[in-house]
Amino acid sequence: MNVVTEPTNSTSRSDEAAFHQRALDRDLTIAVVGLGYTGLPLAHAFAATGFTVHGVDIDDAKVQQLRRGRSYLPDISDEQLRAVADRLHLALDARDVGSADVVMVSVPTPVTTDEQPDLTFVDSAFASLTPMVGPGTVVVLQSTVPPGTTRRWAQRLSAETGLTLGRDLFVACAPERVNPANQDGWTITNTPRVVGGVSAACTRRAATVLTSISMEVTQLSDATVAEMSKLLENSARLVNISFSNEISDLCHKLGVPVDEVIRAAATKPFGYLPHWPGPGIGGECIPVDPLFLITEAGRQDVPMPITEAAHRQASARPLKVAARVAEMLARAGTPIEISRVLVLGVTYKPNVPDLRNAPALTVIGRLLANGATVDYCDPWVAELDVDGTVLYSLDVRKLLLDEYDCVVLVTPHEALDGTIGWQQCRLVLDTVHRVPPAPNVERL
Repeated sequence: MNVVTEPTNSTSRSDEAAFHQRALDRDLTIAVVGLGYTGLPLAHAFAATGFTVHGVDIDDAKVQQLRRGRSYLPDISDEQLRAVADRLHLALDARDVGSADVVMVSVPTPVTTDEQPDLTFVDSAFASLTPMVGPGTVVVLQSTVPPGTTRRWAQRLSAETGLTLGRDLFVACAPERVNPANQDGWTITNTPRVVGGVSAACTRRAATVLTSISMEVTQLSDATVAEMSKLLENSARLVNISFSNEISDLCHKLGVPVDEVIRAAATKPFGYLPHWPGPGIGGECIPVDPLFLITEAGRQDVPMPITEAAHRQASARPLKVAARVAEMLARAGTPIEISRVLVLGVTYKPNVPDLRNAPALTVIGRLLANGATVDYCDPWVAELDVDGTVLYSLDVRKLLLDEYDCVVLVTPHEALDGTIGWQQCRLVLDTVHRVPPAPNVERL
């Protein structure tokens, strides 16, 4: 078994200082494995700062699009890509990169159909690293993973390469903190980062790399602490959002405006962080990361009833949207079996073309299963396959709103703002509390 070794002699300290200076001089070659929502912004940030960067992704369509200077993400423009074209090199295979001083792994970590962590992409990424790893290489895992994953892969990589962890191979975890299409000014540069390595030397080397592109980097005691911190961040959001959904349901029964209740509570300057109810949660963070916690807790025989209940509530939320539509239609005297329903916005969040775990898919699927005729309008998604039924997005400029028995606002894209005449609708279900109050409008 490979032992994690700390630098104790003057040569090791000299090597660390030399690495730090090379980072300052932008003299490190950096490989980013995985060019999705977190990997591409990371690769761009390093290239924009002056490093030579190799981006690796197995998706040929993505790589070819990037080679043409075309971005597929809202956070990276074509102009930004062209500005770093001489420093950002693209490949489909890690073997085409050669050795790298730093390897950043940023691949998806979904769950299986039975809600277990699916580490297929991480396993594949680490298995491909050997050609890029040599003496002194720093490997940083950005993907969200169950606790202990970084250390297990670090030991395996050490065994495969013959390099000693903490002496000539440095492995750490620095969980991504990317909010696609955010409008609050948070970027890779000003978003604080945390990093923990499988040894103190690993932590320091990885922190040196991250400090090159991030204004604030907190060094943690261990890679498992870093892994757990990411799971805590998103699980806390799950619990709070699920609780806000419950408060919203109670306020609906009481005839109390929940948004006013939340704003009132938020006037307290300490001890309360507002979370807003909605149609469900999407993406690959909040719906997924808590399941990593729950799985590990089961292995450790530690009950997590709050997290489990929050997951069940959030998973069932889109079904509640469909049920509310049926209730509204029934009160209006229109059986759902003969109804026409329009869903506005289907991506999991505004202004991104991302359908991962999008609540709208479940909403549409249940409405179709109940016999409704469903159309949708989403400027980011031209075509949708829901349980084998193919739908095509309607042009927002040509919507005939009065032809629908109910219009459901699920994802409030900017492109929809000011273009929807809510007063023309027979019934409106506002799942995100964006539509002005009116007799024909109900809020979830």
